[in-house]
Amino acid sequence: MEEILTPTQVAQRLQVKPSWVYEQTRERAEVRNSDPLPHMKMGRYLRFDWKDVVHWLERRKSDFKTRTPSHTEGN
Repeated sequence: MEEILTPTQVAQRLQVKPSWVYEQTRERAEVRNSDPLPHMKMGRYLRFDWKDVVHWLERRKSDFKTRTPSHTEGN
């Protein structure tokens, strides 16, 4: 483990609302998202290893690139 963060700290680094971070960790998120945000539970608290979050972002970026159709000029 490199750097352990709270949901609020992760949200600040990703420039999103903390509610988005929580939503990405909920079990039902797995239904919509087969790769939920990696986290660990410490009792009732969520914590995040920043290195795992960065790897998760890289995977999502790769997935997005493979799903995005390349645009070609038609005329």
